[in-house]
Amino acid sequence: MLHEIKKASRENLVVCFVGVGSAFARKNAQTSLIVARDGVTLLVDLGTTIPMALSQQGIGLAEFDCYHFTHSHADHIGGVEELLLSSRYAGRPRPQVLITENYQELLWEGSLRGGCEYNEAELLCFSDLAKPLRPQWVRSEPREMYQATLGGMNLLLFRTRHIPGDVAQWEQAFWSTGMLIDGRVLFTADTRFDLSLFTDLEQSGYPLQQLEAIFHDCQLSGPGTVHATYDELQTLPAHLKRKMWLTHYGDTFDQFHPQEHGFAGFAQPWHLYQFPLRMSARQHPLTLRHFQSPRLESCHTSKALHTSRSLRWCAGPRRRASFAGTLRVGSARAEHEGL
Repeated sequence: MLHEIKKASRENLVVCFVGVGSAFARKNAQTSLIVARDGVTLLVDLGTTIPMALSQQGIGLAEFDCYHFTHSHADHIGGVEELLLSSRYAGRPRPQVLITENYQELLWEGSLRGGCEYNEAELLCFSDLAKPLRPQWVRSEPREMYQATLGGMNLLLFRTRHIPGDVAQWEQAFWSTGMLIDGRVLFTADTRFDLSLFTDLEQSGYPLQQLEAIFHDCQLSGPGTVHATYDELQTLPAHLKRKMWLTHYGDTFDQFHPQEHGFAGFAQPWHLYQFPLRMSARQHPLTLRHFQSPRLESCHTSKALHTSRSLRWCAGPRRRASFAGTLRVGSARAEHEGL
């Protein structure tokens, strides 16, 4: 299966969802996607059910060129410990992880340290187990953004407003990010209904008319405490909805008919969403196929974090001029719909 994705990516930007379900879904694996271009693969999110979903397609957990995790809920990082430890003790190279320095600290201290640190006489840390690759900081206003180049893919990471459910602005929210791929494909990852996301992208120089597909978080039943709901998404302009594939949805999806409400539909697992590289998108619309070194931180002096609540939740630079240079990697709810 991964071979088919890589083959298709020689002439297309390819997006393939491993799972499209919510945290508590049983009919689909949790939401995770493979992005590929020019034979280079990126796995976005590695939730609890994803290692098994990959295995069922004959794909090993360590077979990707790079990994990226959007935020620290178990349906997005529940399989990361397995990736890190299995790579170390199977004698494989450390997996390359696209991650900011601030989020690395949050991810390690808040989620991974307990299961990963105490495995050898000398305490381990994140960069013993993974190779952190730093995206370049772009801006803090109107929304914090980072960018990276992975193979031929241009990736824009942007902050989202996901949790806690009572915050009014992304600046007050815990770390979570979405992704714009080659300026053509928008993956919101987990987010509440947030019209300002679209206006912030426009204001930052990423025209919405250039989007060929939007993969948007969707909670099927309300209220939308920490996710955008189906009813809220129905209020979006028609030109956005017709490009919009719904993701991260629960098990009652067969009761909904998104195309009748102007959406492109529900995103499907193991479909290849393909965006041709050599021709304009206007000439060649989306096609589908279906199939069943930046610096490493020193880490041997692990210290407890003593950051303010603001830093722990926002965890992003507010006045920083730049990060490391643009990354280039060779081929080398709560009850309703989940987190």
